Amino acid sequence: MSIFAKKQEWDHKVTNDVAAAPAATTTTTAGRNGYGIAEAIQLMRGLPVDQNPELVVRVVRATLASLNVKLADIIEDASKKQKTTQERITAEHGKVAELEKQLADHRKEIAALEADLKETTKVKERLQSAEKDASGPTPLRATGPHTATLLGNKAPEEATSGKD
Repeated sequence: MSIFAKKQEWDHKVTNDVAAAPAATTTTTAGRNGYGIAEAIQLMRGLPVDQNPELVVRVVRATLASLNVKLADIIEDASKKQKTTQERITAEHGKVAELEKQLADHRKEIAALEADLKETTKVKERLQSAEKDASGPTPLRATGPHTATLLGNKAPEEATSGKD
């Protein structure tokens, strides 16, 4: 948009900008005279407070006075907002503490389950090993000591009875 825009375009832009601006939340004091801490915050955000704070405060005070807005009312509204905000912060801290407690309980449960899983796995492996040993190769003879070797030596009873 140029500086030399037509008046109609300028009016249209200003109307759209005002309609698009977010509505500030009002508190009890703002409801009485239409101006509270929410509006004061909004105003101060748009001003260069860091450059010359004393001048900005004087201009704001004079502007509010011309609108019949008392600083004491805004300060009272700010105190109420501080109190309710602090109460909400405390409530949120309480919720976080409860969630942290639940998280700790869940971590304890996970640790117990992991220990149980480890013990179960260890016992299962031992039982599987014992089952393998029990179902291993069976001896060729059930009677007498088995002394056959890889070289083909026979058991002692076969050696004596085999040659007549």
